[in-house]
Amino acid sequence: MPKGPNNLFSGLIPQKLKDEFLQTFRSLTNPHIRLYSLGQLVSNAGTWMQSMALSWLVYKLTDSAVALGIVSFASYVPILLLTYYGGMLADRFDRRTILMVTQFAGFLQAALLTVLVLTGVLNVWMVVGLALFLGCVTAVEVPTRQAFMGDLVEKKDLTNAISVNSAIFNISRLSGPLLAGVLIAAFGEAICFGLNALSYLFAVYTLSRVAKAVIAKQKVKAAEGAQGREKLMQTLKDPRIRGLLALAAVTSMFGFQYGVLLPIIADKMVNGGAAAMSILSASGGVGALCGALFLARTGKSMWLLKGIGVACLMLGLFTSVIAFSHSLVLTAVAAGFAGLCVSIQFSGGNSLVQQIVPAEIKGRMMGIFSVCQLGFTPFAGLMAGWTGQHLGVSNALLIAGTVCALAGAAYLIRLKSLPPQSDNGNEDSHLK
Repeated sequence: MPKGPNNLFSGLIPQKLKDEFLQTFRSLTNPHIRLYSLGQLVSNAGTWMQSMALSWLVYKLTDSAVALGIVSFASYVPILLLTYYGGMLADRFDRRTILMVTQFAGFLQAALLTVLVLTGVLNVWMVVGLALFLGCVTAVEVPTRQAFMGDLVEKKDLTNAISVNSAIFNISRLSGPLLAGVLIAAFGEAICFGLNALSYLFAVYTLSRVAKAVIAKQKVKAAEGAQGREKLMQTLKDPRIRGLLALAAVTSMFGFQYGVLLPIIADKMVNGGAAAMSILSASGGVGALCGALFLARTGKSMWLLKGIGVACLMLGLFTSVIAFSHSLVLTAVAAGFAGLCVSIQFSGGNSLVQQIVPAEIKGRMMGIFSVCQLGFTPFAGLMAGWTGQHLGVSNALLIAGTVCALAGAAYLIRLKSLPPQSDNGNEDSHLK
């Protein structure tokens, strides 16, 4: 009997490969996760497009590296100051509604930016003001989005869902700037801002379609007042939580310095110019994507606590390789593995924090984790610039790599001395 088209197509794909694919993306069998992830894919791609176009526009307007630094600082400083309060909102109000509001606020910012560019009235201080506004929106959106993932899936699927979402983020990270480069060359910066505005509206639409009943069923009453503060302080005393927060802060401060110094690495160390910079940037993105997919496929709580420490240690080693390399190929390979390590450490840490902390204070704890993960980024840039200027790029990277490696080693040594589980009243005995 002849095979039908579907059977014929199925026969071309090995069963083992299909099984691996289904295992890696198993959380996408949840229709709400699929819909939410689609919205995030489009919205994140638009955000990356806008980020690249905005940097290029500011450079054209000012021809100043200082202006680029001011805009970057304005984008990130609200995350340091306000993210905890964003987490408080995530504990007290419906998270889906908060996300819809923040996505619509992002639409307003991108739409206004589009109009200002098209009318030719945009100046750098308007850009700084809009960057501050979007930073405030991000300070609310990030902890809410991270806690919201736990509303959509069961605890056993949380690591996979977070890792798949991280993979989607990294796909956007690769595709967004690439598309922006083509569009800027053909049409100018305004089209990137306009498309980003539309991407926010699409995210609002997908969020509106996520079934309310699924979220309402899993909503937990937030711990308020003295009870909330007591639970928060008790959770922060958990040595695992302290270790996860410390690793996130170290990676934010020192693990990203390679990215800050990337133009100098490409130009002076591997003598490759803009083309080398694109290759190295893409290598880091591909590595981060592979790390997210690896975690989605194999991430289990029983090894995650140790795995993120190993990832931080290896991040330090690969950063040190970049510090001494003058080969484009070797630097690109090291950058890829560094991206993989950062992805495992951040996605794994995110998953573990959500599994360990009580549900009543999850939003606030994700706010604190987000501060450690993202809030120190502006200072990392300032530190990288200062050490690179005064000590040389190789020494700056070596210092950053050494700090990451020592932090990873200290975390692993401390973890080994802990009992199999911490008695903090949470149902997390599987985290060993």
